Amino acid sequence: MEAATDQESVAAFVDETLAGTGWEVASISRGSNRLDPPNSYWSVFSIDINKDEEERNLQLVVKGALNPEAWVKLSARLERHGAGNPSDPINGVGYPRLFPETQHAYWFYPYDPAMPNLPLANDPIQMAGRLFGRDKAEDMVAAARYLDIKRVRYLPEVGAIIRYTIDVGGAPATIYGKVQPGRRGLRTFRIVEDLWRASAKYPGYLNLPRPLGFDEEIGMLIEEGVRGKPVSARRRSTQFMLMSEAAADALAVIHESRVETDERITIKAELARMNKVVDQFAYVFPDGHFLLRDLLIHMRERLRKTEEEQYLPTHGDLKYDQFMFHNDHFTLLDFDYYATAETSYDLGKFCAYLVPSLPKDWRDSVAVEEARARFIHRYRELRPNATLQRFGIYEALQFALRAMAFMWSQTPGWQRIAETYLVLGFERLNSRLPD
Repeated sequence: MEAATDQESVAAFVDETLAGTGWEVASISRGSNRLDPPNSYWSVFSIDINKDEEERNLQLVVKGALNPEAWVKLSARLERHGAGNPSDPINGVGYPRLFPETQHAYWFYPYDPAMPNLPLANDPIQMAGRLFGRDKAEDMVAAARYLDIKRVRYLPEVGAIIRYTIDVGGAPATIYGKVQPGRRGLRTFRIVEDLWRASAKYPGYLNLPRPLGFDEEIGMLIEEGVRGKPVSARRRSTQFMLMSEAAADALAVIHESRVETDERITIKAELARMNKVVDQFAYVFPDGHFLLRDLLIHMRERLRKTEEEQYLPTHGDLKYDQFMFHNDHFTLLDFDYYATAETSYDLGKFCAYLVPSLPKDWRDSVAVEEARARFIHRYRELRPNATLQRFGIYEALQFALRAMAFMWSQTPGWQRIAETYLVLGFERLNSRLPD
């Protein structure tokens, strides 16, 4: 699998795909990865190509099966969704190319087996028709001149975020489209609409992008653009400290919003999910396997001794980098994982993600502790009667999940980082809430 999905093999495939087009490869770099033992592995490569003075960037997905049964399922799924059609990432769609001998496949964004209409979201003519309300072919072609489309983020079979810039003279307008499998986008659209109304009761506490619509055919949520940049990872910055209190404000409003949802997160289900991860660690990192197994035993023991907390609406993925910052103004993004959960779920997640994976200075760790204390103090100030007796369990859970994510990503040094997070999980499980 390593040989079939390394940079040399990718370069050979891209050269073959581009043969006769006049396009040449300028650079190839590996982006995100995910290992899911014992069944699958995928990696995304960023490929810069040029032709005369024109430049483009392609995203190539490599997905492989780690056993024969997994390959049967993967190949059958890709064959149902276009494998065998010409792979033309320049003028058409980069459909999958299967390699049975090595049990892997290549495909080019915007093809995706879980989001079959993702190519429509990246087609200027199709999107001009949707965004400008045009239905005649000549009008759609004319309107496409005023539309610029840029890929912002893509995770294979999970979702894609696309930026649309509309320039008809004057100040350009920017909107974002988020494409997800199935009806996830429609669910998010309805949640954000309800939260938008709920936030009006607490001006300045919860700021979120205004939902503009939902495209049923593509499965795309459309939202207004938000000014600013994601909050910096610099733990000692003033921005980072201010963000921790803004996060408490936003979460308090969400918890009080009464915006209902069809999904529920339970600690028992989360711990059951981690049992499978224990087995995955056994394949690639035995020390991590034993650490995680013991952490789960201690978490279950603590769970047995605590009462269930109040179940409330929750963001589901509250982290510092989910906030945009502009002129001392914070906007919270990404409500895809919105659910009902115990009060401490998002508090534990936010605090666990404050910790950097590779701190550059001891002062970063001190800053994290201060940001964590500010966040919890501000939340308890806004909701003094909140039930937080399981906070330590949820914070430990999130450290275990962070260790899992590094195991999946296989980034250099991931074993040491995963081990550190598991040790931190033990420490947080047995520590008190800051005063």
